[in-house]
Amino acid sequence: MTPWLLSVAGIVILGALVEVLLTDSPMSKFIRSIFGFFVLLVIVQPIPNLINSGIAAVSGNIELNTELMQTINSQTAVAFQTNTQNALSVAGFENVLITIDYDKNASAFKISRVFVNAFGVVLKGQPKGIDIERSVIKIVTAVCNVGEEVVYYVG
Repeated sequence: MTPWLLSVAGIVILGALVEVLLTDSPMSKFIRSIFGFFVLLVIVQPIPNLINSGIAAVSGNIELNTELMQTINSQTAVAFQTNTQNALSVAGFENVLITIDYDKNASAFKISRVFVNAFGVVLKGQPKGIDIERSVIKIVTAVCNVGEEVVYYVG
């Protein structure tokens, strides 16, 4: 980042110097335009590196950085587990364990299965006679944005 900042500072100083030396001739507008183009190039120089941080160019081909994608997907699964358990807790279902299984070969995160272990469920603020399984599955499908066919309930 420091070399880029030095480049920007240098081009700004050079621009001030060129502006002082230019007269009001027709050629000065052309020179200012060319110089403006160089300023733009120096400023946008780091953008491709920022965009390509998760993608590596190899022999003209673009491939995903699989290690980075696996880390992101793993962290996303943990976040879904935590959010689902928090939503269940807020709804009055304590001690429900959620495990998210996702497609590890996919380039984008996609939940393949949600395992719900409700053996030790504790109900707080829920009416008696409630269908625990239905209620828990409804919350899980809403938070994880999945269909009921991928939710495996045990309890």
